[in-house]
Amino acid sequence: MKTGIILISHGSKLNSGNDGLFKVADMLRAMNRWDNVAAAFLQLAKPGFDEVVKKTVECGIERIVVVPLLLFKGNHVYKDIPEMLENEKVKYPNVEFIYANNIGADERIALIAADRIHEVLIESQYGSKQRIEQPQAIVDESFDIIDKLVDLESVPELHRSIIQRAIHATGDTEYAYNLLFHPDAVEAGIQALRNGKSIVTDVNMVKAGISKGPIEKFGGRVVCKIADSSVIDESKRLCKTRASVAMQHSTNEMKEGIIVIGNAPTALFELIDLIKNGLVQPALVIGIPVGFVGAVESKSALREMQIPYITNTNRKGGSAVAVSIINAIIKLAKEYKVNK
Repeated sequence: MKTGIILISHGSKLNSGNDGLFKVADMLRAMNRWDNVAAAFLQLAKPGFDEVVKKTVECGIERIVVVPLLLFKGNHVYKDIPEMLENEKVKYPNVEFIYANNIGADERIALIAADRIHEVLIESQYGSKQRIEQPQAIVDESFDIIDKLVDLESVPELHRSIIQRAIHATGDTEYAYNLLFHPDAVEAGIQALRNGKSIVTDVNMVKAGISKGPIEKFGGRVVCKIADSSVIDESKRLCKTRASVAMQHSTNEMKEGIIVIGNAPTALFELIDLIKNGLVQPALVIGIPVGFVGAVESKSALREMQIPYITNTNRKGGSAVAVSIINAIIKLAKEYKVNK
């Protein structure tokens, strides 16, 4: 059944007051989960709800989910939108209409509000300061700001520096809330590094960012085979991504080592298959692939594995955050005493 989404919100006489709804529609559209995504307004702006329903039905949509992007319940949620829906059901009896909940008092709204509060307070505190140019001073100041933006007091000690560095690398405080650690992840990674095990990455961008000096001192090395001619040839022959094939070609280097995937969901899926089939048993998997296709699903599959991992819950990720995580663990391997 072809499904369409209609986001509906208040309207404004100012165009700038309506842009946000269109941007959210664009974000949902980019997820590529539904056949059609459109935006409509209750008043003061175009297009209106009936106009959007008409165009959506004309696209061959058989089921329409109406989502009120309204924060709290009021007349619009309880009365106006349901009445509009009933009118459209009469016009289009062969179309299924589903009315979703409004945004409501969701914890994620509180987190966004907390970010906005912290941002304006930090800006007022630091905005008038002179420009800082010394590299270490910039890092120190950045970490000081991060500590004020997020509360890491309840976070396990070994996780704190990793979360801080992930936020520092991305500018995204969301990593304080959705970075997930297997209970043994960090200590397993530290021990693997100290035992001279290798790090295998999915792409050269991740490899390039890793601090190699300490790895080599421990006796390990950083491996990425995505540009190997044998990987390129096989990926063409099998019609698979190079990152996926590179995982298959790196099983020897993976033994009791660390796998860092910051780009390709296909590489993480391939690694999971290798683990399930007993072909590899890494000490730690850092799985932070990015993207709209397969990223969330591959991370979910990783969390079901009985193996130490560090991952997150959404489509965000990428080389920068993957590098920040492994470099934080490398720093811990140099400094932290593991009780094992």
